[in-house]
Amino acid sequence: MNKVILSCLLGILIFFSGELSGQIVIEGNVLDKFKQPIPGSSIFVKDSYVGSISNRDGKFSIKIPQNLQSSTLCISSIGYQTQEILIRKIQSPMQVRLQQDTCDLAEVLVMPKDTLLALLRRAYGKIKDNYPDFDTRMKGLYRETYYNPKKEEYLYFGEAQLDVFKTSYKTKTEGQVKIVKSRMNKHPLYDSLATVKWYGGVHSPIVDDDVKIKAHYLSPDGLMDYEYNIYKDVLDAKPVYRIDFKPKKNIGFSYKGKFYLDINSLAYLYSESTFTEYGILNRNKKLSDNGLEVLKRKIIVKYRKWNDKYYLSYISDEEKLLRRETNSELQQFDEFLVTDIEIKNVQPIPFIEQAKPRDVFYLKAENVAESTWKSEQVILPDSSLSQLIEYDENRAKDLLSKQYELPKEKYEFKQKLIEVITRMYFDMNFEYTAGENINNARVQFSPSENQVFEKSKGSSDPYYTFGMKMGYKLNPHWDVNFETQESVSKNFSNLNSIGFAYETPIINRGNQLLLIAGLNYYFANDGQHIGDFKSESDFRAGGKKIKADKIALFVGKKKQGISLDFGLKTRIHEFYSLFISGGYQMNISDKDRLFIKEKSGFFLTRKTTDVALSDSSIQYYENGVQTTKTSFDTKDFYLKAGIRFAF
Repeated sequence: MNKVILSCLLGILIFFSGELSGQIVIEGNVLDKFKQPIPGSSIFVKDSYVGSISNRDGKFSIKIPQNLQSSTLCISSIGYQTQEILIRKIQSPMQVRLQQDTCDLAEVLVMPKDTLLALLRRAYGKIKDNYPDFDTRMKGLYRETYYNPKKEEYLYFGEAQLDVFKTSYKTKTEGQVKIVKSRMNKHPLYDSLATVKWYGGVHSPIVDDDVKIKAHYLSPDGLMDYEYNIYKDVLDAKPVYRIDFKPKKNIGFSYKGKFYLDINSLAYLYSESTFTEYGILNRNKKLSDNGLEVLKRKIIVKYRKWNDKYYLSYISDEEKLLRRETNSELQQFDEFLVTDIEIKNVQPIPFIEQAKPRDVFYLKAENVAESTWKSEQVILPDSSLSQLIEYDENRAKDLLSKQYELPKEKYEFKQKLIEVITRMYFDMNFEYTAGENINNARVQFSPSENQVFEKSKGSSDPYYTFGMKMGYKLNPHWDVNFETQESVSKNFSNLNSIGFAYETPIINRGNQLLLIAGLNYYFANDGQHIGDFKSESDFRAGGKKIKADKIALFVGKKKQGISLDFGLKTRIHEFYSLFISGGYQMNISDKDRLFIKEKSGFFLTRKTTDVALSDSSIQYYENGVQTTKTSFDTKDFYLKAGIRFAF
């Protein structure tokens, strides 16, 4: 009895402490008629997007803002009748008893294949009517955990408040995510205990929204690749169609599962996808280098109607893994619950605030001791939909405040190393630069008394280079980089540069289009190919010993200077982007040189050197006139296209 009184007093205290700040906190328990908990129940304010989910014990907690305190609280669950209660009449903590729905469940519908496919095509075609055809911003709570059930140890446990920008459901274009606040407790030896990093979890509201991304099993293109069965069912006390799907035999798709359609609007209300054998095989190929194999994966997506449109409500992604070396299980889980939606005057998230698709949440989240987020949780610990997080409602606070008595030196070094690596990028590109033609050139090069290399050249060859750049992101806008280029045509070229680059979006919604600009200091060698020669003996030139059966001679410039470039970049995958740019080179100095390049032996040990055209060992002619200057040079403008890889 004392515990009951204490619980009531605590509930009243929480209720009125929230009321002082303009909002109230309602806590409760959802049970069936046998007083058994109903996990995964939806608790939400009618005609709003304020909501929560009950945990494994049927418990929930929900914040009610001041402007909704005269509204109605709805509690619903699959197979039960929805209960509605006026918020002003609620005493917290509350106990809710849901009655089973009297409708028949899972009634098989016999429907000709063509009729079923026509129904599915109609549902797909009505996405533009059922879901927002305008941009939206949604707020929500994100949770991510990595758990070792054998040791009952969380390798990390973290939460974040997310701000999500979503484009219209009429398109597949992606949105943006901002981490507003975060808190996480990380095992000091996480990097030693875990062998894989989980990218992009906070982007689940975008990448796992099956309706938004037009999942293959929903689209007309995919209908012939799957087998479908239809049932008459009940979801949140309303009659629905349940569609079970699986890939046809000998067709390699990763997921099977089920989804629910509203009978009247044909809107997608709920989907649940699990790995097929092919999905497990494909996933294991990616995990093999980490000594892991996947046992199963399940993704759940829920939608809710509001203001005549259906919006994303909840997403969870659970993956159970086996570490082969120790034959022990690991469980990775993330979930996102929408708590509010904006539909008027919606703007994209500023570029500087956007979380990147390749971000690793456990690296980005603030340590709980340093986090400014101290508010009450929206989802109580132990979201029952995950079937994973097994702790009572005080367990989260324990996990967030747990102190580890473990050595940190190796962990801290490895964490810093990972943070550096995730800021790096790598470019591969091709560049075209026009060159000044030499109509009639002749070179005689005599490195020794017994060696004379002589040849004439009439016209210039095409001028292309292959380049590689490595950069380090200082912040979302700025980076420092180093680039090296080599010729892929007959002409000679190499360039090394160091510089700064800046990027900012010119289209900041959907598939972003970024403007990129760079300022570089370069060292370059450019030369026109004169000819190839056989070298019968070694010789010295430019301070190097040339030892080769074959050499090539080039006439050109040795330069250094400053270059400016501008271009456009767009992401085509979470780890790589395409870009195109143009630039202008301003030489600070240039020298007329004869370049000598070895063309035999192991390619990594081949030497290149250069000698001034004024050297006594060289006689150089243009249009029949001997000179120590060459008219050959590259143009100041260049064009470049390539692909960028992000770690």
